[in-house]
Amino acid sequence: MIPKFPLILTLLVGAVFAWLWSTDHTFRAASVMLLLPLYLLLLGLWWALHKSGVRLKRLGLFILGVIVIGGGARLLLRYEGSADGSAMPSLGWRWQKQEVLPSLKGNAEAAPGPSATPPGAADMPRFLGAKGDGVLPDPGWQTDWKAHPPREVWRIKVGDGWAGFAVVGGRAITQEQRGTEEYVTCYDLATGKLLWSHADETRFDEPMGGIGPRSTPTVDVQENVLFSLGAKGLLNCLELSTGKVRWSKDVLKDGASTKSPEWGKSAAPLLVGEYVVCSGGDKGESLIAYRRKDGQVAWTAGEDGGSYSSPVLLTLAGREQIVNLNANSVTGHDPASGAVLWSFEWPGMFPKVGQPVQVTPERIFITSSYGLKSHLLEIKADAGGKLSATSVWESKAPRTKFSSASVFGTHAYALDEGTFCCVDLTTGERGWREGRYGFGQQIRVGEQWMLVQAEKGFVALVKASPEKLEEVSRLEALSSKTWNPPTLAGRWLLLRNDHEAVCYEVPAK
Repeated sequence: MIPKFPLILTLLVGAVFAWLWSTDHTFRAASVMLLLPLYLLLLGLWWALHKSGVRLKRLGLFILGVIVIGGGARLLLRYEGSADGSAMPSLGWRWQKQEVLPSLKGNAEAAPGPSATPPGAADMPRFLGAKGDGVLPDPGWQTDWKAHPPREVWRIKVGDGWAGFAVVGGRAITQEQRGTEEYVTCYDLATGKLLWSHADETRFDEPMGGIGPRSTPTVDVQENVLFSLGAKGLLNCLELSTGKVRWSKDVLKDGASTKSPEWGKSAAPLLVGEYVVCSGGDKGESLIAYRRKDGQVAWTAGEDGGSYSSPVLLTLAGREQIVNLNANSVTGHDPASGAVLWSFEWPGMFPKVGQPVQVTPERIFITSSYGLKSHLLEIKADAGGKLSATSVWESKAPRTKFSSASVFGTHAYALDEGTFCCVDLTTGERGWREGRYGFGQQIRVGEQWMLVQAEKGFVALVKASPEKLEEVSRLEALSSKTWNPPTLAGRWLLLRNDHEAVCYEVPAK
């Protein structure tokens, strides 16, 4: 007969596990990491103490066992960050060597030019496309990848980091960490060969999120320069053709922040008029605008700090404005002065990463995770022209931890705690939820497609359908944890993670 305490404890813990898995609870992994050791400890203590006469001996054996197991694990195993976006730990043997890529030697004076821009390639000059809205034009590609498989053009090793690629004029620019140096690197789109590199002696290393920069560079095509934001807030203005430094600034210092956000700066710089605009640190100003030509601070705005989302330029209620997700709010700002036009309180102690997505001329969709509800916000002007924001509805779905939603008409599609889902934007109700892509990224392509970068490394082409998940094609591109956003430069698809980068040419129709 099974004793009562072990049985009750097992049933209780089993019920909690079942609930966590069935609901895809936001803190499922953290709960498992706490519950399992607690379960084993309680069972061990029950074994040691429940029988009189041998309690002292058994308690000694139990304590010795805990010391041996804990000491052995510490001696043999190495923590290697999160295995996935759920924060489940990744462990490795201590004797296994971790690959460290060599430093790069970039000569700005002798940087070679790129090969001729290949047929079918187009520019994608910043994170989530030219407008930063995650909406790309249909490149006239084949969508049946079994019948017309994409051609692998090149595959290279890259350093740590979760940046994507910006592509302009045959150049593909990203950020990566190699040892103690944070790099901006420029590769030839047609060949994958390094054209130039710029290094700064700085390193960001956070136990859960990993090593290296998180932000995708932004290219100013007209002025032939690019802007890169490092994980510790270093903003560089570099010449596009050579990587030569024009100026550098410390965003955290200029924004009066005490430190970088806990998981590193990940927001892409935004180009507006004569300014380059960046989000702030964990506290202090929410936005800092620099003059593009010399890096002088033009204005600072807000007082709620920044988030992990990137500022974006939208026209709402007939007025052009910078919309920014902050630590505890969402705000609209005048592009010329940074003045706050409207503010919506959205407090939460965990990261906000998803981009605000425009739904109508007056409405935007904001999403997050960690128990924070999504909102459909409506921005309206009163008789005097003053703007205000109100929530049309709030919903538990979707829970976008790392990615952003894609809107098609009256429906939004997003990765809801790693599973794809469809949300009715008229009601906030979640429809179908299926397709385990993990904590990856996605972009909208044309009028019916979404390109989903799965966390495990494969890429899926999904058709927008309110009725069901329609995965049309799949490409086994990468084979390890991938949190980086995909880049679709015309029919040229660039993907990367913290180990390697690969470029495909998707056949034309």
